[in-house]
Amino acid sequence: MKFKLKLSILICLGIFAIQHVYAMRGAVVKLDSSQMAYPFELKDKDGKLVRMEDFRGKVVVLDFWFKGCVPCMLLGEPLGQIRKYYQSNPDVVFIDINLDDNVDVWLNSLKNGGMVKKKRRHYTDSLSISVSTAPAGFDHEITKYYKFNGAPTLIIIDKKGEILERNPPRPLSEKNGIESVGSLKFKMLINEYLLSSSKKSRAQ
Repeated sequence: MKFKLKLSILICLGIFAIQHVYAMRGAVVKLDSSQMAYPFELKDKDGKLVRMEDFRGKVVVLDFWFKGCVPCMLLGEPLGQIRKYYQSNPDVVFIDINLDDNVDVWLNSLKNGGMVKKKRRHYTDSLSISVSTAPAGFDHEITKYYKFNGAPTLIIIDKKGEILERNPPRPLSEKNGIESVGSLKFKMLINEYLLSSSKKSRAQ
C-alpha cells in the first residue's frame, strides 16, 4: 500500500515537473516574440503595401494616432521637429500608423488635421510614411501585439527588428525657443543606439 502511495506521488510530481517545463518554455517563447517588432503589412495613402520587414537595418519610429485625438495633434509639431532633425539620416525612418477604421476619415485627417483651441494642427507630415489599419482600426492585430488601448503611442524599433523602446520619452513643443526635455531625451535615446550599433559594426 505504501509502495503504491509513493509511486502515485512520484508520478504526480513527474507530471507537475513536465507541465512546469512546458509552461516555462512557453513563457520564454512569448517573451522572445514580444521583443520583435510586429511584422505588419499595411497600405499607404497611395495604396502601396508597406512592410515592417522593408526597414530591417534602420531605426524605425512608430507613431500610432487616430482622428480627433488631441494629444496626437499636440504631438504632431514636436515629433515633426524630430523628423526634420533626422531628415538627412538614412538610418532613421518614421512611420505613422492611423487607427481609424475608415480610409476616407484617415485620408481627410492626413490632409486637414484638426482644431485644438482654435488652432489647426496636423497629426503628421510628409517626412513620415503614413499607413492605416483600416478597416480593422483599433481591432487590428498590431494593437493586440503591442498591448495598448489608446493613442498617441510611440514605439522605437532597432536595426535588427527588435523593440528598442516601448515607452520612449514624450516629445513636447518648444517653449520660448527652448527644446523640451522630452524631445532631447527622445533624440538622445536614438543617437546613443546609433552610436553603439556603429561601434559594433566597426568592431566586427
